[in-house]
Amino acid sequence: MQEIYILGAGGFAKEVYFLITQIGGYDIRGFVDIKAGDPIKIGKTMVPVWGEADIADKKGAALAIGIGQPKIIKKLAAAFGEGFYFPNLIHPGVIIDEDNVTFGRGNILTANVVFTTGITVGSFNIFNLATTVGHDVVIGDHNVFNPCVAISGFVKIGDTNLIGVKATILEGKTVGSQSIVGAAGLVLKDVPDNVTVVGVPAVIK
Repeated sequence: MQEIYILGAGGFAKEVYFLITQIGGYDIRGFVDIKAGDPIKIGKTMVPVWGEADIADKKGAALAIGIGQPKIIKKLAAAFGEGFYFPNLIHPGVIIDEDNVTFGRGNILTANVVFTTGITVGSFNIFNLATTVGHDVVIGDHNVFNPCVAISGFVKIGDTNLIGVKATILEGKTVGSQSIVGAAGLVLKDVPDNVTVVGVPAVIK
């Protein structure tokens, strides 16, 4: 089996651990934090916490980013981008048109996510529980979509955005880069770079 380490040791890292066990086929070697720490108990299993320096010589191993913050994801992807393998981790319960969806690397799709058709996705994105992505959507890198986000057709999303729980992005809209869409926000207009939008309809905060 392919060895895999999870970058991060917090709550979302535990969710990624669970996701990997659901997918199967990986030997989870532990979590990775800035410095080594005490093992984390998950069920009856004590999972090691390695320091970043401890895996420097593990080139060729698989890594998964278990942190749900876009800017940190971008930083880790750059720091560990050479020599490590970042698989796309897709829960077996995901509904997806596999012949008409393309991915980069290091994407995470959790349970009950739905991808329809004609979708292009970059790298290192997180699609959390029950997120839906409509037809002909283009998504960049390092984005985090929290649970139950709804993305309509022909939407374009840049890089390093945080999309809040139950946010909705309507058809044909564009979200720039390094922006935040607040929880339950309804995006009726394009969202520029480096802003936070909230509300129904979503407006710049």
